[in-house]
Amino acid sequence: MNLTRSLVNLSCMVLIFSIALAEEPGIYRLPAEAKDILVQMKSTVRHGSFGGDLIADLSADEVENLVHRGFQVEQLYASVFEQDAYFRSLPGFDDFHTYEEIRDDFYSYAASHPDIAVIEVLGYSVQNRELFAMKITDNPNLEEDEPELVFWGGIHGDEYTSAELPYLYMLYLCENYGIDPSVTQYVDNNEIWCIPMINPDGHEMGIRYNANWVDLNRDYGYQWDGWGSSSAPFSQIETRIVRQFCMENNITLSTTFHCSGDVLFYQWGYSPDATPDADVIYRVGDRYASLADYDFENSWEDYETHGELLDYLYGSHCGLCYTVETSSFSGSVPQTFARNQLGMNFFCRIAGEGLHGIVTDAQTGEPLWAAVWITGRAIPSYTDPELGDLHRLMLPGIYDLTVWANGYQPQSVNDVTVSFGSPCQFEVALQPGGGEYAFMVTSVNQEDPNNSYNNVTQPAWALGAPDGFPCSIGSNGFIVLDFGPGHEIMDGPGDDFTVTEAIFPRDPEPEGYRVYSGNAYTQNALIGTAIGTASFDLGPAGITSTRYLKIVDASGSNPDLRF
Repeated sequence: MNLTRSLVNLSCMVLIFSIALAEEPGIYRLPAEAKDILVQMKSTVRHGSFGGDLIADLSADEVENLVHRGFQVEQLYASVFEQDAYFRSLPGFDDFHTYEEIRDDFYSYAASHPDIAVIEVLGYSVQNRELFAMKITDNPNLEEDEPELVFWGGIHGDEYTSAELPYLYMLYLCENYGIDPSVTQYVDNNEIWCIPMINPDGHEMGIRYNANWVDLNRDYGYQWDGWGSSSAPFSQIETRIVRQFCMENNITLSTTFHCSGDVLFYQWGYSPDATPDADVIYRVGDRYASLADYDFENSWEDYETHGELLDYLYGSHCGLCYTVETSSFSGSVPQTFARNQLGMNFFCRIAGEGLHGIVTDAQTGEPLWAAVWITGRAIPSYTDPELGDLHRLMLPGIYDLTVWANGYQPQSVNDVTVSFGSPCQFEVALQPGGGEYAFMVTSVNQEDPNNSYNNVTQPAWALGAPDGFPCSIGSNGFIVLDFGPGHEIMDGPGDDFTVTEAIFPRDPEPEGYRVYSGNAYTQNALIGTAIGTASFDLGPAGITSTRYLKIVDASGSNPDLRF
């Protein structure tokens, strides 16, 4: 079977001053001119507005490096614990809820509102605390053909307000359902998830990081690059839990709440380039920002980051996701919630607009986990794996679609008209008999000699049948591809799959790479190495089947190659 549309690799090593995160980094203020070297060092810089300066968590070695380069470095706190002790000493800190208080209230409200609310334990943290979520909808124990919205909080443990906002929105929805007609409509027409603490251990310890001292918002797989002491994409149990949730739920809209500042950020965090869906991302985000009276900015413009949930949810799943930086002080929580409630309500109000469809098997009528490509958009949407329903916000217009699932013939749907105010419905029944190809990007790092965003090819171009659109993984880069459940590559007679490389006049020489097998998070079983288009047999590597393939650059080609 063919694997990718192409693999044309860039080369040249990137010089990185990489310093391992100390267990108790200090917190420092630096001038904006230090941004480039902080990016090179992959330092933890806190998003938001600080009078033009940067606030960073730095080790002693990082501070020495910066001072040696002539930057003025002002220590604000000797350690993250010192900062948290000061924060806890401020009047009103006790108004913030503990992990146990929020958890208990979630369970209490689910018990008292069983007609619209149910608790799901998504998994457990490093220190065995629940990552709990509340699903709020009119039939909470059923999976329905509805848009799904997620309000995430507590990614960074010491950003306490971020956990309060999903908590308060849960209270607002439960207490006003059946009373406020707008709230009733939000709940009846959507599946709304409130997830207040992705990082409960950090919340209880009073630190940004999880209990393993990893910044969870640098640990996701899309354009991961080892920031925040992350040793590998999805190295932490908490980010793996979030990934599994995203795999099981077709998320239409979401926000990740952080502190501090009054800013709404949009993709990308790793690159200044526009996203394939910049029109709708900007229109929707700008409206939220206006309602909340926030600035609206590109995340990269504030500070380059890699491995954020913001980029992963959109880049791998095509779910619209925004980062909201809020006030960090307890006394401002009611006002902060009032501002964001307007934006959250707006999300609930518009989630039912855009492109909506159902994809099924033409012979059995069973729903399919399918990819839906929109002509001119480089990232596909995916149907819900349980119901086969798709919900993707699009601006009014006429679109051409290609619907495809592994083992089925692709089908075109042309001249689909999207209007304001109501969903555009379509139904597709796919005929069995098509090929088997890479279906989803699990993680990727498109390395580049000078900066991590110089690679202009899209990772999703590695999906589906070869068609001349190249995905360049760059020098020392990699990509992990998912074939989907039930479509694992099986060892059989002869070769089992093929990696297809696109050859271009500017780079006519075939290039080298290695192919590995494993699960979604660890791919360390070498299947083989090759140069250019090549076929591989699982048998000699002792592998009987694999759902995931990791392709790693091993060539060292022209570092300036563009397509």
